[in-house]
Amino acid sequence: MNMDVPFPKKCQGFLIEQMDGEVVLLHPARSIIIHSNDTAALIWQLCDGTHTVDEIIGILAGAYPDAAARIAVDVPNTIQKLRAQGALDGG
Repeated sequence: MNMDVPFPKKCQGFLIEQMDGEVVLLHPARSIIIHSNDTAALIWQLCDGTHTVDEIIGILAGAYPDAAARIAVDVPNTIQKLRAQGALDGG
């Protein structure tokens, strides 16, 4: 798990929109559009600078216990992708 930033935090200026059944993160000033799914959008919203990656995994695993094993892999991967796309600080 990449722990470069122990408390991942959303970059300021992003808006979250539902468009044609898809979740989209928009940053008008930086001309960034990130097409997402509901799970990635939820992970992004939990990246508020107060939760660690492990806490985010725990929150989601508690809400979706049948998917706990997949969540443990998906959360760090999604956080890395969101950082690479410029939606989280510390990219």
